[in-house]
Amino acid sequence: MPSVSLRLTDDQVSWLDAQTRQFRNRSDVVRDLIDSQMGNLDTPGKLIKPSPEGEKVLSLDIPTTKESLISNNTLTGGSKGETEKDAYAKKTLGDELIPNDLLDCDQLLREFWSVKKGVRSERVFHRVINKLREWTPAVRRSALEAAANAGWPDVYEPRQLGGRQQQQGTDWDALEKSLPKF
Repeated sequence: MPSVSLRLTDDQVSWLDAQTRQFRNRSDVVRDLIDSQMGNLDTPGKLIKPSPEGEKVLSLDIPTTKESLISNNTLTGGSKGETEKDAYAKKTLGDELIPNDLLDCDQLLREFWSVKKGVRSERVFHRVINKLREWTPAVRRSALEAAANAGWPDVYEPRQLGGRQQQQGTDWDALEKSLPKF
């Protein structure tokens, strides 16, 4: 089952904890909330953005697409003189930079890019993307999680379990018995 990480305020966490009980943890409560609201949606949702004053919420009557549903929390854009190359140098990746064939690891890729050490450039981004395309979705997720957690400058294919065999200890008793007696 896919996993999702959430950022909640202290009040939201308090409410969420109040809804939990034995054998019903936080994730169960969140899943129940989503399931209960899925049936109530008969029209596509509306995208919203904060007003310049920061008080009101403005509704945008833009039809939602798959791409806009994936991640609406990344703000893109900037000064008038901004070029496309500058988009790769930022810590946040815009929606237009995430390839459609890697949407399964969209959030992990964004998280990795924001915490990675080293240079952020178009060339580095495409090298990472090409590596990810060679791997299965499970390996991609594992590699991105490890790279983001460690802050590595690149993604590396995870090692196989038990990949390197440990050196066996010397059986000194057997060796002593095999030696000729003088």
